[in-house]
Formats: sequence, C-alpha cells, structure tokens
Amino acid sequence: MPAQRQPGLRIWLGGKPLDRLSDFVLQLEVDERSDEASTFRMTVDMSPIDAEETGDWDAIEHGAFAELHALPQLYLLQRVTIEFSLASDDEAEPAIASTVFDGYVTCVEPVFGEYRVPDSRLILSGIDASCLMHFETVTREWHGRTDAEIATEIFGKYGFAADDTTVETTTPKRELDRSTLVQRCTDAEFLRMLARRNGFEVFVEPVDGEVAAGAHPGRTVKGYFRSPAVDAAVQPTLALFPRDAPSLMDFRAKWESHQPTHVRAWTIDEASRRIERADITAPGYARLGDFDRARILDQRLGEIFATGTRPDPVDIQSADVPHDSLDLTHLARADYRVADWLVTGTGTVRAERYPAIVRSRRPIELAGAGHLLDGRWYMAGVRHRWGIDPDRPEEEQVERRYEPDVTMVRNGLGGIG
Repeated sequence: MPAQRQPGLRIWLGGKPLDRLSDFVLQLEVDERSDEASTFRMTVDMSPIDAEETGDWDAIEHGAFAELHALPQLYLLQRVTIEFSLASDDEAEPAIASTVFDGYVTCVEPVFGEYRVPDSRLILSGIDASCLMHFETVTREWHGRTDAEIATEIFGKYGFAADDTTVETTTPKRELDRSTLVQRCTDAEFLRMLARRNGFEVFVEPVDGEVAAGAHPGRTVKGYFRSPAVDAAVQPTLALFPRDAPSLMDFRAKWESHQPTHVRAWTIDEASRRIERADITAPGYARLGDFDRARILDQRLGEIFATGTRPDPVDIQSADVPHDSLDLTHLARADYRVADWLVTGTGTVRAERYPAIVRSRRPIELAGAGHLLDGRWYMAGVRHRWGIDPDRPEEEQVERRYEPDVTMVRNGLGGIG
C-alpha cells in the first residue's frame, strides 16, 4: 500500500507567517490554470468579541489580518502566499512542500449568518501577482523587439524574474520601417494577446521555498511566456489502482469529433506583393498518444464518404494580420494548438497517497485507465481544496482535509506519450 502522508498548510501575509491556522482558516481553495491567472478564495472564522455591545468582530477588528493595518478596508491588496505540504509519519523522511500561490486580496466579503455565531464568516478572495499588471491602461507603440523581448520587459517592469528559462524565444522582430504593435490596454491584457498570437501560455508563479518579506514578492515570483511544457519533467504517476488505495480517486475523460485537424492561413505580403500561405497539421511539440483527431477523422470520414466527396476538417485563419510569412505560420499554429487538444480528463487526487503536490502547467503520467488513456498528459488546471468537510456538522469536524481536483488534456489517444 502506498505511504500515507499528513497534509499541511502554511500562509504568509506580507511575507510574515500566519500562526492561527488551526482555528482561523475554515476553507481555502487555490485554482491554478494554464489559460488564466491563479486565484484563491479563503473562508475564515469571524467570531465576535462583544458584538452586541461594541460591534467588534474578531476577524475584521482584532484578527490576524487586522494587526497589519489600522483600517479593515485595507484588507484589499494584502499580499498572501500559500504553501501546501505532505508530511510522512516517518520523521526521517522529509516533508513534501510546494508554494502554489503568491498574490493579493482583491475582494473582501463579510457574511453575517442568521445565528451570528458560529455561522458568520469572512471570505477573502484574490488573484496572483499578475493582478499588479492590470491596473493601468497603457498606450504604447512597440517596435524593434520580438514578442518574447516585450514579455521579458513587461515582467521586469513589475519586478518579476524572467529569463530564457521562462520566456520562449520568438520571431519576428518588428522594425519601425515595416510594422509595429500598438498597445491600448493593460499590460496583463497585452501579454495575453501576445501569448494567444504565439499559441503560448502566460502566467506568473512563485518559486518553491522562497517567500520574500514585504508587500511585493520581488524575484521570488517568475514570469512565464512559453508553449505548453509537455516535454518538461514529468510529475509522479496518478494511479487508479489498487482499487482500495488509489492516488487518483475518480477520473472522467471526454473527447469529441468536431474540431479542425489542420489550419490554413494566407495573406498578401505588403513588401513582395506575393500571396503567402501556411498549412499547419502539427502543434510544434510532442504528440501525447498515437491516435490524434486527424488520424481518427481521416479513417472514419473515409468510410462514411466512400462513395461521395469527403469533407475536409480545415479551419481558415483570417482574423490577424501577420508581420511576414513566418508570423503567418505562428498565427496559424496558435489557432491549431487551441483545437488540437483531443481529450480532457478530470478527477480528484487522494493527496495522502500521492508523493508530491500536484501542480498545473506540467506533464503528468496516468496509470490504470486502459491503453487508450494511460500515458502522459498535460495538467491544464489544479484546484487545491483545503478545509473542513462542508457536508458534516461543525461539531463533528475532526480535521482539515486537502484534496486537489485536476483537469488534464491530451492531444492523442493510445500509446505512451
């Protein structure tokens, strides 16, 4: 039977550790996704101190947050860092820990229940450090830089670390005498537009084991601008067996037919006046399985239309204006990557039996689902859930639980990716 581990939680406020976890934090969710910013939602106890006489409520007036600020409304933009861990009963075995969130409170919601005590709560929610890039609308013309160089500059503008290990090289470099990029949006929106044009992910992520003091995380948060990292180091295997002690408690997969199997794009080059074309039939990174959608549809449509004209599942790319023929290829490949994920899988991990903190934006292995589904997947999202069981009465609550809900994608069926 796999080793059992005890889940743990650590929280820092402004880089300072929070001690009152056992009775203060009732529920916590951190949602990591490959297609958008990470978010958190934390429910804390709001027990009153002489509420009827003084109007004081513990979490707002005298709680762990309030000691950092003179006014309760300054919960907003309080920096929050969150780490989940798994500790073995064997003291000789080191604990497994991962910092999954470093960001800011963006919404404060006191909830006063019907009975006041114990059903009054304070709900704090927020967004990772990329929210700092979403305050100011910027008007700027960009030229003489590639998209990757623009991303690196913007990450640096906000004090985040970014280098060639986190920012993937791109082409072309748009020169002033040919064409430029005009930004009329926030830096966060502009980075997401650049990422979409290249078929990239864009996100910020904290460095494990490093929590900088102060209101800003500094270079302990890294900025990423890259293709899905399907070839990165693989996380430990999620196993559906043995049935009495699986690390993946349940699993559901889905794949569909109606998506394009190749993308065709064309434009008239303004310099040469020639028609430039691009025809994309591969994502530009590893195929996670033997049977992609193109192979499946080619066989099935061939059988269905054996005596007629077979339709061609092609998408014509025409929404963006390319800089040159190479940029045309990148734009077409970006559209192809969106449609290329064939299979989506969802499930819940039994954290005590899994030898790591499962993370989004990384590949992972699956075992026990059969030859079509076993093998390498890409983790598109992880929702880390920690807290009391909402279905049990409070007087029956014994311990906090940690369970990650996972969303995985794969661009092929069968084989080992």
